[in-house]
Amino acid sequence: MDVPSLPFDFENEQEFKSRLPKPLVAVVGGLVIAEGIASLSYASGVRMPLWLDETLTVNIARLPIGQIPGALRHDGAPPLFYLLLHFWIGLFGEGNLAVRMLPTTISAVTLIATFLIVRRIWGNRIGTTTVAILAGAPFFAYYSSECRMYALVMLESILLIGALHSAMLNPSRWRLGGVAAVVTALLYTHYWSMYLLFMIVLWLCWYAWRGVEKASARKVLVAVVAGGVLFLPWVPILLFQLGHTGTPWGGAQGVSIVVEIFGWFTDNQAALFQVKSLHAQLLLVSYLAFGALGMFGLATQRFTTQLDLHLQRRSRLVTLMAVGTVVVGATISVVGSSAVTTRYAAVAFIPFCILLALGISSFGDKWIRLLFAFGLATVGVWSIHQYHGTARTQAPKIASALAEYALAGDVVAYCPDQLAPPTLRLLGSTSVTSIGYPHFDLNPNLIDWVDYEAAISKATPRIFAARLDHLAGPNHRIWLVSQTYASGLHGKCVDLRHELDVLRPNGNSVIVYSDVHRYFQPMQLILFPPPEEHVIHP
Repeated sequence: MDVPSLPFDFENEQEFKSRLPKPLVAVVGGLVIAEGIASLSYASGVRMPLWLDETLTVNIARLPIGQIPGALRHDGAPPLFYLLLHFWIGLFGEGNLAVRMLPTTISAVTLIATFLIVRRIWGNRIGTTTVAILAGAPFFAYYSSECRMYALVMLESILLIGALHSAMLNPSRWRLGGVAAVVTALLYTHYWSMYLLFMIVLWLCWYAWRGVEKASARKVLVAVVAGGVLFLPWVPILLFQLGHTGTPWGGAQGVSIVVEIFGWFTDNQAALFQVKSLHAQLLLVSYLAFGALGMFGLATQRFTTQLDLHLQRRSRLVTLMAVGTVVVGATISVVGSSAVTTRYAAVAFIPFCILLALGISSFGDKWIRLLFAFGLATVGVWSIHQYHGTARTQAPKIASALAEYALAGDVVAYCPDQLAPPTLRLLGSTSVTSIGYPHFDLNPNLIDWVDYEAAISKATPRIFAARLDHLAGPNHRIWLVSQTYASGLHGKCVDLRHELDVLRPNGNSVIVYSDVHRYFQPMQLILFPPPEEHVIHP
């Protein structure tokens, strides 16, 4: 196998003589900037209430700093984004727009950093194409508007590429320190970063063993290890989370998930059940095709592309980061019978976009490259627009109905308790008592994920219903907010409803019906009146 002097070389890449006219180059740059602004405008324009994950993130982040690690111990996430959000809330408040502007701001920095870093490594053409693809990606636009850590992990992934490139060229102390800092930040942001860093370590080990620049690769490898050492203080909490939190909200996936994640990159994550429209299918086919070309394609003439099953030198790093990370992470999840969701792969998304840009560059003609780049970006923006403003939670309808009908002293039960945080955020201070299933006595604004499925299995609907009935007494209503289909519930919420029917036999009324086709987090509201009260019919 041939060994490059540097691992970012363009292997026998020909720069064909014909170039785009300078005025057109300026227009292309303007279009990319406009596309980025449009994508971030979509993100900042989301006015829907926070859904479960976002609400929990805000509820944890607004705690005193000393309490955040303990809360996360029961939640299952590392702390960096929560600490950033804590200070952000201190400056700008915790309104929906305020907290979502943190990931939007991070994403704006990500677009700039991606262009500068990719241009420095692979050239201006690849840099422009990558940003066009990234700005038009539904995945990127969605997580630019969700108050979670995924925008931050995407920024850190491109900064890691830039830091590795700089340190491989000149392994000075400052540059090696930059590598260590980014590695540490990744580990403290999301645990799937471990799979990414595993691939980076393999890459560096190869060049430390076989590459011409062995000394540089070895120093960078030490910097990566040093970054990992700085994560050691969090390891005890991580080990506890691994043993007790996991992903109780989702079931185990089949091995096909390894491929499906790349297909899910084309979805806007706001809708639970999405219609596979023409533009979504075009985006999926394009992502897979250009990804393959990025790995194996090379322009040999203006209208000729060569496919070689030897992985192209220019794309080895991003292939490991994009494909390798997803394969390793998904495989470990399948073997460990834990749930996998596309957002975990955010750590691999920008390397994947670079791979797509390299695939487009495997066409030698400038007009074909331009057509594919902006065609892909346009289809992506089209997909972004389709689900822009999709309601992520049905909590507004639930909160509105409770505000209209619930009386002081009423009891509201949430089954599962995952439905409580977004609803309580909208209700604000209220005279009703809120209880979450299965943890009757815990604060329903936070979810204790520790041994969650065991807690669900242990809780008895009959006893839980009796406690609710006793708490409400003979003169107050019981309201049940439920989501019957959620994974891991084992039918307990259906049983709870039946037990309440037994205790309050004068009938119940469904005030809000669950709409699984419209909301990412659907829920229903059922009223159980006291014995002497007539049922409400909304």
